[in-house]
Amino acid sequence: MIRISRRRALLALGVGSGLVVAAAGAGVALVDAEVLPGKSVLNNTLGRCDAAAPAAALRGTPGPIVTGTMRSVRRRREVGFAIAYPPGYAAGAALPVCLALHGYGSDARGAIGCAGYPDFIAGAVRSGMAPFALAAVDGGNGYWHPHAADDPLGMIFDEFLPLLRTRGLDVSRPAVAGWSMGGYGALLCGLTRPDTFAAIVASSPAIFHSYADAKRVNPGAYDSAREWAAYDMTARARELTGLPVHIAIGAADPFAPAVATLRGRMADPSAVRVATGCHDGRFWTWAAPDQVRLIGSALAGRS
Repeated sequence: MIRISRRRALLALGVGSGLVVAAAGAGVALVDAEVLPGKSVLNNTLGRCDAAAPAAALRGTPGPIVTGTMRSVRRRREVGFAIAYPPGYAAGAALPVCLALHGYGSDARGAIGCAGYPDFIAGAVRSGMAPFALAAVDGGNGYWHPHAADDPLGMIFDEFLPLLRTRGLDVSRPAVAGWSMGGYGALLCGLTRPDTFAAIVASSPAIFHSYADAKRVNPGAYDSAREWAAYDMTARARELTGLPVHIAIGAADPFAPAVATLRGRMADPSAVRVATGCHDGRFWTWAAPDQVRLIGSALAGRS
């Protein structure tokens, strides 16, 4: 029989526990570096996605949502659209407007409801903010830039804004907001028509490090390396100078490193706000109340 002293057993247990802790730490590092899968689970477990929920008092009862379809020559198809009015207003109201650009896999109705914007608009209007409408259109999954057979960016300027004008909305100087792919689209709108927007708000913009990175994450984002180069946001960061750009992103968002690169190249890095959160609705809802008030103020003071 082999006898092991209590002291030796405790020492062995201590060494074993240390090895377990070291192995666990190494595992976390590998998951963080995306060498191993499970990054989103790890972020949630460690509380990295715990963006605070806005106070219920900031919400209100939204007004009506009007939906419809239009034939888009730019997109070569029928597309849906939605317009959300603040409480006390209805279709035909002469209100300023904020475009809402949806993320990948979503649509106009998804954009209208994203982050609870209609509720926060209603709450802000109740507190004295000047009202505005929220308008969205189906942009597909092509990252809001022109492709050979699909031009959602051209649709926004040449078709959707004119349609909103025929419905009584004031599109002389709109705002634009977007989430994920739509956040990138909002920034692209600002670069494309720098004199058009009163506010450009991007939540967790889906910005890539490179064409190879974009192809790995979403093969349909760009049709070629040449197309990528034309719409590479970080390469054009200096063009954002002087524009009313406001970017919010969670520190644990997978796009945060690329956004950090963008921030480093911007003339005004303070336009980028980084806070606790992931690439999800919790973070977008946390950011929404401040964004809604910023948009309302910009639209009220537009020239």
